[in-house]
Amino acid sequence: MASDRHINSVIVIGGGSSGTSIAYNLANRGKKVRLIERGNIASGNTGKSSALVRTHYSNELISSLALYSIREFMNFGNTGYSGFTKTGMVFPFNGSNALEASKNFKMLKSLGINEKEISLKEVKEFFPDISTEGYDYILYEPDSGYADPVATSNAYASAAKNLGAEIVTGKSVKTVSSDNSGAYVETYKGEKYSADAIVLATNTWTNDLLQRSGVSSADLLPIYASVHDTIYLRRPEEYTGIKPTLWDPQNSSYYKMEGASITAIGSLDPAIDTREFDPDGDIENHITDEYIEQYLGKLTDRLPGMANASVISTVSGLYDMSPDGQAIIDSLAGIGLDNVYVCAGLSGHGFKLSPAYGRIVADMLTVNEPEKALFDWRNFSASRFKSKKPIKSMYSGIGTIY
Repeated sequence: MASDRHINSVIVIGGGSSGTSIAYNLANRGKKVRLIERGNIASGNTGKSSALVRTHYSNELISSLALYSIREFMNFGNTGYSGFTKTGMVFPFNGSNALEASKNFKMLKSLGINEKEISLKEVKEFFPDISTEGYDYILYEPDSGYADPVATSNAYASAAKNLGAEIVTGKSVKTVSSDNSGAYVETYKGEKYSADAIVLATNTWTNDLLQRSGVSSADLLPIYASVHDTIYLRRPEEYTGIKPTLWDPQNSSYYKMEGASITAIGSLDPAIDTREFDPDGDIENHITDEYIEQYLGKLTDRLPGMANASVISTVSGLYDMSPDGQAIIDSLAGIGLDNVYVCAGLSGHGFKLSPAYGRIVADMLTVNEPEKALFDWRNFSASRFKSKKPIKSMYSGIGTIY
């Protein structure tokens, strides 16, 4: 267990949305914080995020994190500018999944999440030409939307700096180590930093850093990289205006209506999550014309009026996947790194849950009794996989809603 009496200084490695949230939350508790980022803030996978913010999950714990996070985004003015834009989200279900979704709806409502059951007529008010085949049961979240991942991360970093944190960019960490007196970082430029504790918010590169730090292959975390592509379109004139994000699990896709004229298409295909990708591979040339045509076809099958949309750009980013699709937040003392902690394996939820992740890590380092924390960090222990106690989703076979 962490002790507030012993941890007064912390080095956070990684300047994405989770790393900056962790730095801010620790600095807000009076800790001496130094954040080290190898590029610029949010220059890694955070900057490639479609940055959806939603509360619809099918696990009570994760839904609670999502509720905490969306409330933070809705009141982010106290921290800085996040670009949070409320658009709402539509979640349609069919067949057996409709029954599961109706049970899940009751769970979400019991947590205080603003979720509604809506009719086909109400869906058509958002999307008049929509094909509603397979729409047996529909849920709607009016408070959900999206934010700006770069602005959010920089806001967290600036707020942490205003609280006394040091933000170090352009420094790539070579190794981490620890002993009875503290934890240590060495960069590729030969700089050495020390603190009472280190937090790794290093995404898909976590195991690379652990290996360089002397951790054996057998002790590495169960994290791997998968690549996700986003296609950005300019909507035709008849489709302009503020509209909710539309989830399309039947077609393993989602359509994010950004601003008044942009649509982003992303995949919900769970098979994509199982394909490992080299974190240092050629991600810029990953997306293919065939992929674009496939997902444009999914979009126009559901929304025929989008056939006249034009492609603007594509973005490919990496998810740091864990076996159950949820974060690993834990001490690494068990693999020989005392005073070193990790927040990785975020599995595509990193941005939308970053406010909660920052809170959880700060609690892990400053609260003696996990039962008294807002979220018991032991739920995210890496040991849950060996003990066969993964974080479970209620849904199955309908894409990565979790």
